[in-house]
Amino acid sequence: MVNIVVIGEERYHVDVGFGTNCPIQPLKLDSSGLVYQHIHPGTMRLQWRNIDANTNPNQRLWVYEHKKDEQSEFQQTYCFTELEFLPSDYSLMSYFTSTNPRTFFTYRVMCERKLFDVDHQIAGNVVLTDKFKWRRKGDENIDHNLTDEEDRTTHLEKYFGIRFTSIERDSIRGLVSELKSA
Repeated sequence: MVNIVVIGEERYHVDVGFGTNCPIQPLKLDSSGLVYQHIHPGTMRLQWRNIDANTNPNQRLWVYEHKKDEQSEFQQTYCFTELEFLPSDYSLMSYFTSTNPRTFFTYRVMCERKLFDVDHQIAGNVVLTDKFKWRRKGDENIDHNLTDEEDRTTHLEKYFGIRFTSIERDSIRGLVSELKSA
């Protein structure tokens, strides 16, 4: 899901929920493929084009791409149309992603937080899954595997400010998303 925001005659792509490489500012729906700064040294862009999976070579989609640094190639991250979705569409999509065992949302805990510099610009991020990553200005300063639920909840409290009661800490026990010590 993305949001298309209309201001005057201009339309913008807004996506705040995609994760670490999501757009960090609204991107104008402009078919010229403008390149925007992402978390330094990364860049991002929207392109109006066909994708390899399309069977109709004339079909066009908005394609969001991200590049982590100048030496990298742009990577297609996702694409979208301008078709309006209704509440019933979101209900079905939400049901699928929250119940289908093939989607990682049903078996993995995921958190991401942006880091800001002294000028209030996005300078990096903290990511927690079964790993913990701290990235600043494109460099991975911390990257390690979490050992168990105690380790994960400690990191959630320290780096995300999420506090757990003992009942909340125990509620993940026995679930597929529980981190078990090796």
